[in-house]
Amino acid sequence: FLRIKAEELVCRLLMELEKRDEQHLYALNIRDIQTIYKVKEQMLEHPEIPPVIKELAVCANMSPSKLKRLFKQIFGNSIFSYYQAFRMKEAARLLKEEKLSVSDVGYKLGFTNLSHFSRVFKEHIGMKPKQYSRS
Repeated sequence: FLRIKAEELVCRLLMELEKRDEQHLYALNIRDIQTIYKVKEQMLEHPEIPPVIKELAVCANMSPSKLKRLFKQIFGNSIFSYYQAFRMKEAARLLKEEKLSVSDVGYKLGFTNLSHFSRVFKEHIGMKPKQYSRS
């Protein structure tokens, strides 16, 4: 049994390594890197407004596909995943440091459905916002 489990783990590891090798990394130039960082800063200035890829691409003067590819290459996450993670960290900060209510935090960060906010918060932080604010 242990031998079979070990072989399974080795196979899974090899499959993951193969997937990683399949990912193409593109050559980055300093201008593209600076542009992607500016896009990130612009996006995070207003966490209550979800990013619109087409608008960000126009601001960055690049195609949406290039923007998404370079963003993921530089930050390791898609634009929306990065944005959502930032929003949840900001929500946690507002709950703890600013002592805002769950509804105030949800609305401040652009959520119109507080149960959705609570669900997303729990996925990222590991507990519901109310529990987090009391911990």
